[in-house]
Amino acid sequence: MVMANSGVAKDTETSEQSAAPFEYHYWGLEESEFKGMLYNTIGCFYLYDHPYQTWDEFEKALPHMAYTHLVSGRFHLLEQQFVDLRVIVQMLSVSEVPIKSSVMNINRYEWLKSALDLKLLRFSSIRDLSLHFVNEVLELRIPPRQLSLKSLRKRIQTTHPLVISELEEINRIGSEIREERNARAHQGAADLLTDDDTMFKNISWAETYGSYAMNYDLKGIYEESSKKLYDRLVAETDRLQNATIALVDGLIEEFETHYHTKWQPIRKKRGSKRRVGTADDLK
Repeated sequence: MVMANSGVAKDTETSEQSAAPFEYHYWGLEESEFKGMLYNTIGCFYLYDHPYQTWDEFEKALPHMAYTHLVSGRFHLLEQQFVDLRVIVQMLSVSEVPIKSSVMNINRYEWLKSALDLKLLRFSSIRDLSLHFVNEVLELRIPPRQLSLKSLRKRIQTTHPLVISELEEINRIGSEIREERNARAHQGAADLLTDDDTMFKNISWAETYGSYAMNYDLKGIYEESSKKLYDRLVAETDRLQNATIALVDGLIEEFETHYHTKWQPIRKKRGSKRRVGTADDLK
């Protein structure tokens, strides 16, 4: 391998990337019926419009809306993890590398590794957030440190077998990525799919200083690795998104049951004959 310092090689004559065949994905839970139902239930209800000074006071006065707020919080945290995966596609599609920085430019190796790290962290979190969502909707009150697929099986395997089945599917989809995340977090291992990550790292570093390696297609290897990471990300996220939508939509009836159970005593107390199920009931 011959290194040179006079300018850059022909294939790296400019740091601009050719347009990669990537497509932006609007991952989220927009297609879930649960989201529409939740929006219809909570509507434009804002705590600052009410006189409650503490959560306990709010929960005692409007237990059904306190429950809805807790479930809504869990739902939006879960959905946000999918939304946060979108930026990885943007990272893999940047038009120019190395990435300009006022301190020190970010080379190709560092950029790809950062995209991979982000994927491993955010993707792996979805399984855990799904467990918290189920725990909240069913009001199981399992402490966070004790919450796991195993603890949920113990509590609801008989009463909610479909929920457990959906959680197991989510667990299966993310199992390999969680193993990869653990290897990255605890052993420092990172596979950028370049066949020789060490060589790729060294040549990427040299590029930031105006050097290049003859007979090493740095740009081509970078683009090929980006495409592999993109393809895996899309395939895995699409599967996980579908499984998560099936999970949340499967809990609509449970949510409505818990909501109405909390609302009925208030409705009777007020002598209201208005329809149950939307924030308009509170006006």
